[in-house]
Amino acid sequence: MRWSFALFFISAVLFYWVTPSKALEVKEAYIAKAVVELKPVEPSEQFSSDIGRVYCFSRITGAKTNTTVRHLWFYKDRFMAEVELPVKSPDWRTYSSKRILPSWKGPWRVDITDREGLLLKSLHFEIE
Repeated sequence: MRWSFALFFISAVLFYWVTPSKALEVKEAYIAKAVVELKPVEPSEQFSSDIGRVYCFSRITGAKTNTTVRHLWFYKDRFMAEVELPVKSPDWRTYSSKRILPSWKGPWRVDITDREGLLLKSLHFEIE
């Protein structure tokens, strides 16, 4: 009986170590006018050029240990900013923001990547 239990225990531990860890996943992501109490306010794909600032909200799942994600902001495919954000639990909400000048009309994109740079999600929006 002891051998059966020991064998079961060792098998379970080995299975856990050999099974690849679940990668980070973006469960929700929005570009919004604001973030209040970790909730996006008025998410959209189009904003007026007088908005002043937009926010990228993301809900990240799957972290087994503390890690980070990055929000990479692009205007007309030109890199504008990078914001590194902590992820401190298996279900974590976070956000970054970007100041928008009235002259920055056109297509924008935010790429959400993991710590190693793996693309998790891209969000596209337009400043009109």
